[in-house]
Amino acid sequence: IELEQPAIDRITATVPGGAANVEDIYPLAPLQDGILYHHIAAERGDPYLLSAMLAMDSLQRVEAFAAALNQVVVRHAVLRTAIAWDGLDQPVQLVWRNAPLTVEVLQLDPAQGDIAAQLRKRFDPRHFRLDIRQAPMMRLITAQDVPGGRWVTMLLSHHLIDDATSLKLMIGEIAGHLEGREAPQSTP
Repeated sequence: IELEQPAIDRITATVPGGAANVEDIYPLAPLQDGILYHHIAAERGDPYLLSAMLAMDSLQRVEAFAAALNQVVVRHAVLRTAIAWDGLDQPVQLVWRNAPLTVEVLQLDPAQGDIAAQLRKRFDPRHFRLDIRQAPMMRLITAQDVPGGRWVTMLLSHHLIDDATSLKLMIGEIAGHLEGREAPQSTP
């Protein structure tokens, strides 16, 4: 992609750490253009928000899962990607050098119903959106389910960076980290 310096400055100003935290800038693939169009056009929610629900026995397990996921994010540039389009001639993918995933811990009341159902309702893609201008285009949200004796954790990701096939690979890498196996030697 060819960008004039003002466009580069506009793009890097959106990244924490500025230009020093930018690894790469490149155009969107045609399919990504279509997904971005639907993301922007949606008046509420996001039709391309994906979710996976997990149950873990302790907050320490949730934190270990998040640490393993962060290692996977570090390994794969696509997981450190954000999208920029404001004030640009064409949208771009922006790979950050450092894009840590954080864990959001919610306090939900079991008297209000099943904790997993509460998370599904709160982060329903019909009304919830991820900020795809920020990397990673993922969120990890967890809440203690005291009656169930577990922590219910929701992994949200955007289809711009993830699909069923890549989710399976990502979960496999996370499991490898949690089991103490070395990171895959294959190209990220």
